[in-house]
Amino acid sequence: MVFALLLANLFVWLALAGTSQNELMVDFFDVGQGDAAFVRLPQGTQMLIDGGPGQAVLEKLGKAMPFYDREIDWVILSHPDRDHVNGLFAVLKNYRIKNIVWSGMPGEAAEGKEWINDVAKEGANVILAAPGEKFDLGSDPSCFFEVLAPAAAIPSGSGNNDLSVVVRLAYGARKFLFTGDIAAKEGQALENIYPGLAADVLKVAHHGSKYGTDGAFLSALAPAAAVISVGQGNSYGHPSPEVLEILSGYGIKTLRTDQNGDILFRTDGERLFVRTQQ
Repeated sequence: MVFALLLANLFVWLALAGTSQNELMVDFFDVGQGDAAFVRLPQGTQMLIDGGPGQAVLEKLGKAMPFYDREIDWVILSHPDRDHVNGLFAVLKNYRIKNIVWSGMPGEAAEGKEWINDVAKEGANVILAAPGEKFDLGSDPSCFFEVLAPAAAIPSGSGNNDLSVVVRLAYGARKFLFTGDIAAKEGQALENIYPGLAADVLKVAHHGSKYGTDGAFLSALAPAAAVISVGQGNSYGHPSPEVLEILSGYGIKTLRTDQNGDILFRTDGERLFVRTQQ
């Protein structure tokens, strides 16, 4: 009960009339069965984490960015599965990208090889994600993102999901964790590697698959809110009833793109605000 009251005090639910230049904004796009999140930092730096399964991300970016702005500072690809990478092909064709962060592991699917070719043509600064790396985002030392996974030693036979790049974005006292499609065992590994790992907002792994989230990880992370990026009526049965039950049991406010549309968070580093499209 005490934990639930703390979460209630953290969130302010309101219709956003405007935004402050001193706020970080994180917009989880509704792109169907896939992931795409757009980040705008207080000093204007822009970041896109995954691109979803198709070109819907272009329409979303067109609304989130000024029409004349054709540059994105950071693109982070969690892993080159089609529901995360396909939209980024269109982004590379339509925007100039300064920095690209990904694992460097294309996997066996054709999308991974296409991604390598398109990144080479883009000419961006390419950074191969390494756990423990931290990237400052402007002059404010409290604004940064850090790479938590994949681990340096990758077990043989690991699939793209297990190799997802996991990043935590921080601004002041508030933190957002993006987990790609990791499985519960990778979440447990994160707990062991980073004692005290915490986040206010969790992007739920693998669209709410029952294999991606467990109670131990949620208990350690203690998020105030969880976002499930998922397509309406998808054939996978995502999100799973098991995961929804676990989230509810911990009193975590759960938002879903299939039900809520775009989900926009903003924070001044202390207070956390959210607005949903539906």
